Amino acid sequence: MDAGRGVMAHAAAVEASIADELAPTKLELLKKVACLNRGAIASSNDKYEVSSFVEVLEDAMSSAGVPVDMEAVQGKWELLYSSVEQFRSSPFFWAFQEGLVQSREVAAQIFAFTDAIPGARIGAAYQTISFDTGKLISEVDLEVFPAIRGTVVTTSGVEQEPPRSLIVTVQSTRVTNSNVVPFIDTVTVPVQEVVEAIRGPGATRVTVDITYLDGDLRIARTRPDNEIFVYRRV
Repeated sequence: MDAGRGVMAHAAAVEASIADELAPTKLELLKKVACLNRGAIASSNDKYEVSSFVEVLEDAMSSAGVPVDMEAVQGKWELLYSSVEQFRSSPFFWAFQEGLVQSREVAAQIFAFTDAIPGARIGAAYQTISFDTGKLISEVDLEVFPAIRGTVVTTSGVEQEPPRSLIVTVQSTRVTNSNVVPFIDTVTVPVQEVVEAIRGPGATRVTVDITYLDGDLRIARTRPDNEIFVYRRV
């Protein structure tokens, strides 16, 4: 066995050992977020508890010195919990804050207003990541008032930044599956082009840290606000 394979085998063994030790904490985390509607109804105490479970998983992974298997980040993931408004799991809103508004305070006010729109309901949210295509596809189901529904689909470029980060460049967004204006499915907003025209090249580029990863659970934090996003593999 060459040195490279030996290192990888050792890392896999350590990771398996950690996974066994962390199984109770992981189970408690999953039980906790299961009743929080992806974080939408989480109280301050709920958020504290979730954060505590998350930090145990993150600290164990970090302390063991096990590198994140970035290839294992690929695939389709469903959002289980967000420490902020659920729609902010879409990279579109990461770029909106850091690239266009360039103010966490102003962006937070806008996000809070958006979240408070009467009748607005955020449904399931997914991310599909592929390094082969270099794409991260975000899908967020949205309902405004009882009868207006659609899925906001944001396409981003994605690159690995070892040892544990993703560089995400938001490119475009569109609404699909609209039950009110079907032709809107053909309309794509060139987010990268628009934002870079205002703020300059690279304005839609954001960094996401993978702070915990196993076969079926991924925890990510956005920079610089360090918000928590918990996903399960679909």
